[in-house]
Amino acid sequence: MVIFFFFGLVGFAARGMADGGEGFVLASIISGVFFACFLILFAIYWIGYLLKGHAIWQAERQAESDGPSTGQQPED
Repeated sequence: MVIFFFFGLVGFAARGMADGGEGFVLASIISGVFFACFLILFAIYWIGYLLKGHAIWQAERQAESDGPSTGQQPED
């Protein structure tokens, strides 16, 4: 994720140094692709982080109730 961010910055800097024409378009496309990859990986990372936190919360809640949290009473 960090590598894509770095490459996106490098591509953006190259776009700024391009004198126009074909180099400008190519650098714009490359920096856009790298930033898009960064955003996708960033979103995947945070979704995983939130799901991990939810799983921990759910396990703690289940441990407090001494059983699965299905809303049903255990059978004898």
